[in-house]
Amino acid sequence: MRRYCISLVAVTLAMVLLSFLAMWFKPEWYLPVMPFLALYFGVIAGVQHLLVTKAMYRSPKAFVQIFMGTTVGVLLLHLVVMATWLLTHPAQAKLFTVAFLVGFVVSWVFETIAVLQFIRREKRRRQQ
Repeated sequence: MRRYCISLVAVTLAMVLLSFLAMWFKPEWYLPVMPFLALYFGVIAGVQHLLVTKAMYRSPKAFVQIFMGTTVGVLLLHLVVMATWLLTHPAQAKLFTVAFLVGFVVSWVFETIAVLQFIRREKRRRQQ
């Protein structure tokens, strides 16, 4: 879990840095909410990973239910956050959507790789 936390902090800080790079090189592309989006995706990924990895030690049925439940819950949360922002800030809709989708894809790829690595390590540990 320590390795995961270090990787998650590194990815989150990289996304924050990218948002500040947008501010310095393309100020018209920058939104003040961009660094907070990176933190939002970092926190959501961390909570989701914690729930899924703890479910791995339960029965396979419980794991599937928790994995699918957290996935649907996180997607619904993302939808609510995105819709709320777009309805309250229509002038920034395009930039926010691009920033949100970039954060979502980075978070999704990172979390998928992390879960697959966790499963691979657990299989090796159980075979020994």
